[in-house]
Amino acid sequence: MTERIAEIIAERRALEVRQAWDAVLRTREGRLVMWSILERCHLFAQTHLGTDLDGLRAGQREVGLMILNDRIFPHDVRTFAAMQIEHAEMMDRIHLAAEQQAEKEQADE
Repeated sequence: MTERIAEIIAERRALEVRQAWDAVLRTREGRLVMWSILERCHLFAQTHLGTDLDGLRAGQREVGLMILNDRIFPHDVRTFAAMQIEHAEMMDRIHLAAEQQAEKEQADE
């Protein structure tokens, strides 16, 4: 009986974790947070730079790949594409705002 209880606990925990990931990935803000985590995991950058930190960065990238493969891709095939589009749109807004701010500061001089 104890073994069955452990199985039920594991199943219920896995379900709650899946539901939490789904809640995060359903929102633009949640996808932005996940994108920032993937960036910190060097998922979109080279990990081997010929330094002592290469192994650490490679390990971080493995974590990012696990998140992508185990949580984001299974959520919905369109989720990662949405994350890419949303990140590009955000960066466009940030660049435009930076250019406008720099122009304003130059005009104020």
